[in-house]
Order: sequence, then structure tokens, then C-alpha cells
Amino acid sequence: MPEPRIHQAARFIRSLEDPGTGAFRSVPGGPVTLYGTAYGLLALHYLGIDAPPPPATRNFLLDCQDPDSGLFIGPELHEWSPPPGALHDRQHLLLHLTCATLPVARQFNLTLRHPLHTARNFCNLDHLRDWLEARDLRKAWFEGNNLLFVGQLLVHLRDVETVPEARIALDLWFEWLDRHLDPATNLWGTNGLCSPLEGVYGGYHQLLVYDHENRPLPNPAGLIDTVLDLQHPDGGFHPWGNAGACEDVDAVDILVRLHPRTRHRHREIRIALRRCLRHILDQQNPDGGFPYQRDAPQSHMGIPATRAAPNLSAMFPTWFRIHTLALLARVLTDEPELQVPFRFSRTLSMGWHRHANAPRPPVPPLDRALEAPLAVLLDARRFLRRIRRGLARRIRQRLSPHPPNP
Repeated sequence: MPEPRIHQAARFIRSLEDPGTGAFRSVPGGPVTLYGTAYGLLALHYLGIDAPPPPATRNFLLDCQDPDSGLFIGPELHEWSPPPGALHDRQHLLLHLTCATLPVARQFNLTLRHPLHTARNFCNLDHLRDWLEARDLRKAWFEGNNLLFVGQLLVHLRDVETVPEARIALDLWFEWLDRHLDPATNLWGTNGLCSPLEGVYGGYHQLLVYDHENRPLPNPAGLIDTVLDLQHPDGGFHPWGNAGACEDVDAVDILVRLHPRTRHRHREIRIALRRCLRHILDQQNPDGGFPYQRDAPQSHMGIPATRAAPNLSAMFPTWFRIHTLALLARVLTDEPELQVPFRFSRTLSMGWHRHANAPRPPVPPLDRALEAPLAVLLDARRFLRRIRRGLARRIRQRLSPHPPNP
């Protein structure tokens, strides 16, 4: 049996390592970054490679923690800040980078030098309540990241720094999210504030915390329906095609998590995941890495040290694609390309999975045999649904007293 292609990703990851500092670059030829170092170490771990960071790498990571705030500030953010009014402002980036670094510290038993002082502000219930009420679910994708940051930090404060107030604050976090949940989709914002697309790409983040804390979902069937509706014929989870690394992992994580818990559209989920596998493998470059998506300029939230030309492999999408393949392997146990000893982060974060060590159930032979004819039927149903939607849109336009401008 030929070696799975994803093994080639380790070669690309290693090519971004700087032997002088022990840190990793985010893009070929770029400067070392904390993002690149965190994602590189985790990606190697996900591939089943035992590569504990050497002393130089450990020192690089720990030296990036700011003693005053406790947040992590990599060299990519020392001399650059986003412009005024940027969606991903400095506070967002610092929380994002901190939440990307914490699972590395936990994974490799690194003791942080300072408490997360700034994160403790969220244990103040008045502060947390005001912060939650300021969330704008019209931007559900962006706010999903923010909500995960706070949920992840509260879990860290509760479990690692043993801050007693963190448990009460986390209860308030869940109360707010439960109150704003759309029961039809089991997502946030889809009740008139944002599209299902935005809802899925945002909701993935909060749902990680729900799963970590064993919080029940009131309507998993509605959630599955919403996610499956996003898949494009190319296999990616963006209705317009050419889905990026974030879009695919958001959808795949939800489907993989729910697949063993419900029989709702069970075979359809497996077909959708198999198509996504082909889509992801088609994105892999000869150097073993992945671009974020095809034919588009790349940067991680606008940070200059992460910019890359279209189709060039970069660390962030390579890390996320490897994690997505590890998720797919939980369900597609018969796929030769997924016969890899995949692993996950052991602490709550993007990259964590509850059932990392659970047995992987085999695909029933009958189910495998039925996949091809069922896929044809599903394609026909999807085609007819698109025709109906197009006709309905034309009828609404004709009946509208204010027709759209040409």
C-alpha cells in the first residue's frame, strides 16, 4: 500500500524551522513567528510524530509571554499593529495568538512563567456580561472566534490556574449563548441576523466548548441539515466553491462530532465527508503543504509576516488541513489516505477532539456499497433544489414593486 500523501506535510513543516532560534516561519522565506511555531509543533503532533520542542524552541515560546498581561505576543505582532478600525484589531489578535499557544504549552508540559492576568477580567461577571452583550451576531463568524477565546480562557483559568470565579463566569457564558441560540439550526445568528454560512463558520467555535463541557444540543438534526446544505459539488463546504481551510474544518468538525451520536442522515454525512477528503487532498502542493484556498492571495488576519502569494503552501492552512484530515479519519476508517496515527490537542482549543482515543468503528460493507447510488440520488435532489430556489427568486423579483437595478 502506498504511503498516505499527508505524510509529505511533515517535510514542508520542517522546511519552515529556523535552526538558529528553534522557531518556525509562517510562510517560506518569511521571518519566524509565534503562530508558525505553535502551528508547526501541533501539526507534527497531529501526524503522530513525537517531536517534543528542544530547549531553544521552548525558550522562544515562553519568552513570548508578556509578564504584565500574561498574553502571548510573538515577533509578528511586536512591530506591527492592525490599522484603526480593522475587524481583527490588536486585542482580537492577542487573544487569538494566546489561544493558539496555550495548547502547545499544555501538550508539551511547558510551565507558563506568568498567570493570564488579562484573561481574569472575564471572571468579573459585570465585565463579562457587558462584553457578551456587545457581541454582534450579524458577524457570527468573527464573533464565534471571540466567544471561543473567552470560553477557552475560562476553562484554562478553572482547570490550570484554579481560579474559583472562572467556573461561575463560564456558567454565565453558557447562559448567554443558550439564550441566543437559534433552535432551528442549533447555531447563533441564523434567526435573522446572519446567513446559515456565517452561522456554521461561527458556531463551530462555540460548539467546541459545548462539547468539552458536555452541554447537550437541543437540535442536532437541524444543525446537520444546515451544514450539509453548504457543500459544493467540488467537495468543499462553501456553496460557491473553493472552500478554504477554515470553512472546511468548521463543517467537518460538526459532522464528525455528531455522526456517532445520531442516525440522522448518517450515510449522507459519510458521503459528504468522503467528497471533502478528495477536495482537501486536491489542495495539497508537491512540497507537502497546503495553501488556504486556490488562486487567492493569503494572509492570516492581515499580519504581514504571514502573507503568501496565491497557491503557495503556508503553515496556518497546513496545520488546519492536517487537523481536518484527522477528523475525517474518525469516520472514514476505510480510506487508505487516512491510515495515519493521527492525534489531537489534548486541551480545549481549535485542534481538540473529545473522542481522540475512542475506537474508530468500521464502515459497514452494505453502507459502503450503497454510497455510490445514494450519491447520485443526492446530487439529483440538490440540482432540483437549486432550480426551485432559482425559480422562486425570479418570481419574487417579478412580483416585487421595486425591481432590482440591472
